[in-house]
Amino acid sequence: MPEITLEKVKQLLAREEERYAVERPKSRALYEEARRFFVAGVPMTWMRIWPGGFPIFAREARGARLTDVDGHRYLDLCLGDTGALLGHSPPELVAPLAEQLTRGITSLLPTEDCIWVGRELSRRFGLPYWQILMTASDANRMALRVAREMTGRKLILAFNASYHGSVDETLVVDFFGTLMHIPGSMGPVVDDPAKMTRVIEFNDSGALEKALAPGDIACVITEPVMTNVGIIHPEPGYHDALRALTRRYGTLLLIDETHSICGGPAGMTGELNLEPDLLVLGKPIAGGYPAAVLGFNREIGERLGRRVPWHNFFGFGGTLSGNAAAVAAIRATLTHLLTKESFERTIPLARKMEEGITAIISKNNLPWYVARVGCRVEFRFMAQPPRRGGDTLAGEVEYNAVDVINEGLSGPLEILFHLYCTNRGILLSPVHDMALVSPGTTAEDVNRYLAVLEACIQELLA
Repeated sequence: MPEITLEKVKQLLAREEERYAVERPKSRALYEEARRFFVAGVPMTWMRIWPGGFPIFAREARGARLTDVDGHRYLDLCLGDTGALLGHSPPELVAPLAEQLTRGITSLLPTEDCIWVGRELSRRFGLPYWQILMTASDANRMALRVAREMTGRKLILAFNASYHGSVDETLVVDFFGTLMHIPGSMGPVVDDPAKMTRVIEFNDSGALEKALAPGDIACVITEPVMTNVGIIHPEPGYHDALRALTRRYGTLLLIDETHSICGGPAGMTGELNLEPDLLVLGKPIAGGYPAAVLGFNREIGERLGRRVPWHNFFGFGGTLSGNAAAVAAIRATLTHLLTKESFERTIPLARKMEEGITAIISKNNLPWYVARVGCRVEFRFMAQPPRRGGDTLAGEVEYNAVDVINEGLSGPLEILFHLYCTNRGILLSPVHDMALVSPGTTAEDVNRYLAVLEACIQELLA
């Protein structure tokens, strides 16, 4: 079988980069103008991580489609990296949100919608008390502060190579036995990350018990299924051990569903019947409108309720958290979008995508794997799926040393796939070879994506 070479990757990449620039003059001109006013030429610097030399400037997005200022229409499989998981601007969200906007956006006061939202969140996720914030990062920061308050402990346990937003305690990685702040993270809160965080590998019950046994961990923060360095599913019995050990050693369990909500209407917490003490869900909870929710078990909620309310505010949230428009958007999303019916449509299509990519990889004898959780599908340039975050880190280092094709998340092979798809009207998440299936995605869309991937691989092997 022919092999993919670095020379061939760079040859095709140069061609695709040229095509990308030539076909998007308006986006390029807007980017050059924006550089006069915005850091890196974009409202948030992570908008600059898209490949191609400059970002596409969007004009509008509806359902599973996005149109840019140059008139190109895309099948959007990025969907705001889960923020628009249920489609862009669905009418079931837009109408009640617009109605609330005319009645008032924020007032520092609750609205009747919060009663419905609180009842539904409690029913869906099994936690009786809730708070509404602006982002999952805000909610995770609040959750960790609450955990320290409840336990009187300082340390947080996180899993290696996990991601929970801009939370200092989780911007830490164990790189071949050395605990360090994630390279490139800005202004770490402490010089020594071991003063705030203990890091172990996912799916290692022995390491988990050893880490918890000293009785100094306030909280374990985890996704039900890891998503940051490839989809890493929990091994049978691991969540049972995690829940039993945290209870045994007096440690709180925080489940972050922000990305794994793609598994179903109650995320993987519902699918796996998990029992967290705290739960965070951001991004799609309000259909892409800025909002996040944080749930507490009964003991935590009642203890927080006895505190001076103003003191619960210090250190997180803000005056816009829990605003009327956000609560209305959450209600509309839970009622009409984040439903069993939505996932009954999207998950079979994602399964079809997974099977199609698997067939392409097998047919072409490529040392890659494909993984799926719910309606999220991704492939990676490793022969075997990882069972721990450290496996992915080690695999990327080994791949770099041997093949020099994939230089981490921004390597030329990954950039090529993204640009190849973009130039043919398909958007993938810029930080993974990851695709999300929304209720507006069709079987024809999935077939089109598979055909584009196959075409790119055939060119690489020619």
